[in-house]
Amino acid sequence: MRDGLEPLLDGQLAYYRARAPEYDEVYGQRSFSALTGVLDELPVGGDVLELACGTGQWTVRLAGRAARLTAVDGAPEMLDIARRRLRDEGLTATFEQADLFRWRPSRRYDTVFFAFWLSHVPPQRFAGFWSAVADAVRPGGRVVFVDTGTAERVTERVAPGGRDTVLRRLRDGSEHEVVKLFHDTAGLAADLSKLGWTAQVDPTGEGFIRGVATLTGRSATD
Repeated sequence: MRDGLEPLLDGQLAYYRARAPEYDEVYGQRSFSALTGVLDELPVGGDVLELACGTGQWTVRLAGRAARLTAVDGAPEMLDIARRRLRDEGLTATFEQADLFRWRPSRRYDTVFFAFWLSHVPPQRFAGFWSAVADAVRPGGRVVFVDTGTAERVTERVAPGGRDTVLRRLRDGSEHEVVKLFHDTAGLAADLSKLGWTAQVDPTGEGFIRGVATLTGRSATD
């Protein structure tokens, strides 16, 4: 896809590769540590695919719910930490490294899950990403996600230029531009409806949102 976003998205991946050793610090914050409990209330089960698994903060929780779990991320440094986390917990998953802007599923799953990934998908790639997700969902399956909502906009430094990006700084002082969208619940549900999804998107408190989406008109026997 030639939309001029490759340098930005390559830089975003480089940022998360560099951030891997310090990524878990955010989960020490009260709002994030409480948020992972939201997964208990969401319909996750069966053969599960996790996209953008990061350091495995959600992967360990998914492993307890899934009959089979596959976790994908673009950053090998993140995957190394996630593997160790699951091994330390005595849990298992299949890990795959893939750039999610180029990734296509090789098979279908009962549940596709991603946390704090959708907000890093630029508007120009939104439809393409959800097309790939549609190819990953079995008939009767669902997509489950958690992300930041509009309230979190005030905590970010918006980058100049109007590209739906923010500036992030790492401990070494380096500064990185990454995509960051702040979806409101009604708008996101409407955008997904245009792409053929039926989605329920709700606020979770603490400025976050959660959603469950199914392909409109796709039955368990399709």
